[in-house]
Order: sequence, then C-alpha cells, then structure tokens
Amino acid sequence: MLSEYDRARAHATTQPVAIHHGNVGEAAVRDWLATFLPKRFGVTSGYIRSQGATPYQSSHYDVIIYDQLEAPTLWIEENRDKAEGGKARIIPAEYVGAVLEVKAAFNRRSVTDAIGKLQQLAPLVAGVDAPGERYPKFLPINAVLGFVFFELRKEDAKEIEALEAFRNLSFGRGFYGAVILRGEGLGADDAAKIEPMISDQPMDPMFLDAGLLSHIAMTGTSEVEGRNFGAMAQWSDVNFSTFAFDVLALLKNTYKRGFASSFHGLDFSGFSRSQPPKY
Repeated sequence: MLSEYDRARAHATTQPVAIHHGNVGEAAVRDWLATFLPKRFGVTSGYIRSQGATPYQSSHYDVIIYDQLEAPTLWIEENRDKAEGGKARIIPAEYVGAVLEVKAAFNRRSVTDAIGKLQQLAPLVAGVDAPGERYPKFLPINAVLGFVFFELRKEDAKEIEALEAFRNLSFGRGFYGAVILRGEGLGADDAAKIEPMISDQPMDPMFLDAGLLSHIAMTGTSEVEGRNFGAMAQWSDVNFSTFAFDVLALLKNTYKRGFASSFHGLDFSGFSRSQPPKY
C-alpha cells in the first residue's frame, strides 16, 4: 500500500491539483482488505442507503465493508475503465459492517475532515432496528467506524490538536480509532494506533520532543459525567497486523478492547522468563 501511495504521490507533484495519491491510497486499502478478509465480506467505495417511506442515501465513503453473501447491490457505477474494486456501489444500510475513511497525511485538517465525514452518517445511526424488523433502515448496532492515514510527516508532528480531536468522540456506533501506516523517520514497519481512552482518574498530557512521532503520545483528559476522556497514539511494528485482525474480529463480533484479536503478526521469538514478548 505504501509503495503504491509513494509512486502516486511522486506523480501528483507534477499535477496542478495533487489529489491523485489520495485516490490511489484509498484503492490500495480496499484492495488489501478484499485480499485479507474472508470472501463473505465485500469491500467497496460508494454509498449507504436506508429504506422506508423517506429513504436516506449517504454521501460517498472511501471504504465500506459489507456482507456480500446477503446484501443486494442497489446500484453499481458503470465505468469500463475501472476495475471491480474501484467501482462505487450503493449498499443497503442493514448489511454494512464497517465504514473507514482514508486520508493521506495525519494532521489537524485531515482529522477534522475525516471526523466531519463520519458525522454525516447521523441519519443512519439515529436509531436501532428492532429484532426481526421487516424494513430495517439503520446501520447494525455492531457496525464499526474508523480512519486510515497513510503517513505522519515531521512537519505535522507538533499538531497536538489532531490527537486531541479523538477525545470523547461519539458517532452513534462503535468507533475503533485510527491507524497511521508510516511515521517519517521511524522504522519501516512502524505504524501508529490512535484510540480514545477512558480513565478513572484525571491524566496529564504526555508529549516528548518528537511530538506525535514519539513512541507514545497522550492527551490530557477532560471529565464528562464523572469519566475522564483522552486519546493516545502509540507506534509499534506490530500495529498494522493488530489493526488487520482487529478489523476481522470487529466484523465477526468477537473483538474485545484490551485483548489481542489474534497472535498472528506478534513476535514471540525472543520470549523468555526474563524477557517479555514483543508487542
């Protein structure tokens, strides 16, 4: 994914409007997910539509993961120049398992844009369909939302507001957080996991000289109804594999925050009684 993104970004520098690398990045994420996930899960870009007397159709989303064994496709973009994975589809809301927004760089502006985009799902998460509802119109209660960013550049590492935006986020459905695939100057395999956190006690912010490119960065907490909400970013060479299997567990409704969804991709080769496993 990063190689495709880098080639597209280099090409984009020759264009008047440099958006090509973003589009290539979105396609690369969809291609990877379609290869990684079991075949019952379809991956597409496109729109989500509810049913009812006044149906609602969402704006366009970068990645929609849905039950392709059961879901009808209400509409498919006709474009012979695009591969199957690049065609936009309209998927009924009740079959959607996850919605991901993909952005090129992690910074204050892109985070704000990504949050705003997921907030547009409000009509589809405004309620929960009753069990056995004949005409369901909302996203399933266990649907999950999240972000994928391709890189964090050194020039953006001090934009602490980008991490603070993750404090106490609520979208009406489960919010996984975000993954950043690369940090400038860090190891080739290092990725960041960004997630909201809840603490029993107030916590102070923790930012080292490298800012958001530090091994771990944490916002201070703010209290809401007796609970302290913050956000944390942590870099590790196993975060991408952790993200991959977390997505799968979320789709299968077996995910449990704080527990590894799978040991695939976790390195236990150096484990001993005196040395803990590498996470």
